[in-house]
Amino acid sequence: MTKRSLPADRDRLAAWRPNIPQFARCSIFVLGEEAQPLHSDEEAMLHPRAGLARRRSFSLGRSAAHDALASLGRDTGPILAGDMREPIWPAGVVGSISHTTDIGIALVAPASRTDGVGVDVEQRRHAPELENRIPRPEERTWLEDRPQSERADDLLALFSAKESIFKAFFPTVRSYFGFEAALLEPTTSGYVGRLVEPVSTEYPPDRPFDVGCGWLGSTVVTWLVLPKSGTENDGQRG
Repeated sequence: MTKRSLPADRDRLAAWRPNIPQFARCSIFVLGEEAQPLHSDEEAMLHPRAGLARRRSFSLGRSAAHDALASLGRDTGPILAGDMREPIWPAGVVGSISHTTDIGIALVAPASRTDGVGVDVEQRRHAPELENRIPRPEERTWLEDRPQSERADDLLALFSAKESIFKAFFPTVRSYFGFEAALLEPTTSGYVGRLVEPVSTEYPPDRPFDVGCGWLGSTVVTWLVLPKSGTENDGQRG
């Protein structure tokens, strides 16, 4: 895990390490540190009228991605975007980027070791609209059992976890699917996830996967590294 300077939640970030396999790499860039200069082709991806906050968050995300790729020995050029705005990674690499106005995070791994990776970062906010957008009925049941004072954070973390799931599967399935396609059950370290709609033939409902979740002060990070289909860990939670 790459560390540099830290934002307001510095102590929690300094102590935090995501529970990811050794073959994967994760990097964070935060407001207050110097982001890597954008490649000219990356700069061209920004709208000419993009404001300072948009440029800053984009730069933090790309900086984290380049740093994570460099730790794999695969930082070979600009990280552009596909037709659906997804990052285009070097051949043989899968990855995911997320950013807020203050934090950029990236998770990458060799494609030979995983079916996909996803990462998402969210800063605590009042978001009552998520109540009707995110939970499946089964999830609503355990959410309602949570203390009222914690329910807003739990809902935001659930939203983040489903964003990570979407990012992990999208490069393979190449189609959009709703948050209702995945069912999450809370664990002590995050969630056990299952796809309950026909998103991927490799992941029927009886093939679970783990989604990590960590609160770093007022910031929540979720992530997953899917097991590689057809290997000895096929079907195990990973």
